[in-house]
Amino acid sequence: MLRGQLAVLCAGLLLAAAALACNLASAPEASTPPTPTLALPSDDGTRPQVVIESPPNGAAAIAGEQVIIRVRALDNIGITRAELREGERVVAIQPAPDPIREFEALLPYTPSQSGMLNLSVIVYRRAVASEPALLSLQVVSSSGATQSASQACTAQVNVNNLNLRRGDGTNTEIITKLAIGEQLGVLGRNSSGTWYQVRRADGQIGWVSAQYINRDGDCARAPVVQP
Repeated sequence: MLRGQLAVLCAGLLLAAAALACNLASAPEASTPPTPTLALPSDDGTRPQVVIESPPNGAAAIAGEQVIIRVRALDNIGITRAELREGERVVAIQPAPDPIREFEALLPYTPSQSGMLNLSVIVYRRAVASEPALLSLQVVSSSGATQSASQACTAQVNVNNLNLRRGDGTNTEIITKLAIGEQLGVLGRNSSGTWYQVRRADGQIGWVSAQYINRDGDCARAPVVQP
């Protein structure tokens, strides 16, 4: 009888061990909850703001001569570009070197005919646009004085804090920062015309990106130089 009781006890222990093994095999693997990712804000519910600092509303302009519109814009996150429009047509675009909360820019435009000219400036934080700043100019006929095509090329800085660099690329050393409106003499350009070698009034020489300057004169004759 004792031998039979031992056999029953062993069988029970074997069944219990088998059931425990099955439970362990079917138990789900513990998983680590995913870590939430934080995205940088792109829209805080506000819109950029822009004002036209010059020329004043109602100022006179001459047909065929370039007008420089100076704008100042503010944004809580960072402005990426400014657009000048005649009606619905975009006539000038000035990107910001980097998204910036306080952005100043010079937007060039040459009226083609006399009469009242209505312009507007809109700045953007990526796809978020400001309300347009409006400007009306009274364009009069040209006096006949035209700019000589052979005059030396000069450049005017179109944005605030523009980098003056050692070479023709954003990977080259920054020499200093240039102020908006600064006048530069053009010494040369790279082969693609995307960068210009310039001289400041104090004689300092460096390179600036073509998309952040307004060129005046026959810049196509500027020699191609190696940085």
